[in-house]
Amino acid sequence: MILSAVFEHAQRLDTPFLVEYYFLGEKIEDPILFFEMNKTLYDSVFPSPEETLNMVNKYIIYRETHKLVISEYGFHLIHL
Repeated sequence: MILSAVFEHAQRLDTPFLVEYYFLGEKIEDPILFFEMNKTLYDSVFPSPEETLNMVNKYIIYRETHKLVISEYGFHLIHL
């Protein structure tokens, strides 16, 4: 699965669901562009798109109260 498919899946949800990506402590403002320009970084450092999609689906019940933050260290649910 390509990364853009993960974002398309998250955007199809009926209610707002916020997913943020961070690298080296800095928020990635345009994750799709960032990972297109750094393909090897995404493959070697970040969770796989399949793992990300599973986390989006697993924590969908928290979408109105939390955001899903993904970094090189894994996943974090942050209360809004």
